[in-house]
Amino acid sequence: MRSYILLLLIPLVFAVAGCENDDKTDPSLIGELDKQFILEAADDALFQVNAGQVAASGATQKSVRDYGEQMTTDHTRVGQELQKLAAARQVQLPTTLSDERQQQLDSLAMQTGVGLDTLYLNQMVEIQARVVHMMEIEGTSGNDFELKQWASNRLPTVRQFEERAKAMRDSLN
Repeated sequence: MRSYILLLLIPLVFAVAGCENDDKTDPSLIGELDKQFILEAADDALFQVNAGQVAASGATQKSVRDYGEQMTTDHTRVGQELQKLAAARQVQLPTTLSDERQQQLDSLAMQTGVGLDTLYLNQMVEIQARVVHMMEIEGTSGNDFELKQWASNRLPTVRQFEERAKAMRDSLN
């Protein structure tokens, strides 16, 4: 009887031992929510780099030009971070903007003067609010610990960018 109990306990011991490393999942196995987060965050970062360049070179107000430069610098770095995170998860990031973001960039590039300042700041308020929302979702509902941590750590900076864009937009009106 003891040998039968022992035979039943051995697989149980191995099953429990096999569960100990569940928190160290293979980063190449990524859930759909996490994958969508990386793809959308990369698209938004690429847009902010390009739109920031347009604003930095064409905005009429120095504060808007400075903000554009900061978005270009910051989101170039963000894009590099996302590229590393994506590569570790075997996710291929696009090298061009999505159709929606390209249309927004094209609209911005056609503007001049105060129209450019106004459209850029409106776009930044909208996109920063979207990114805040995405980061909140990833930070609370994502399955990939490293992505959750990255989103949570980045969230305060994105909130600051959003508030700054709102303040500048409101000062134009």
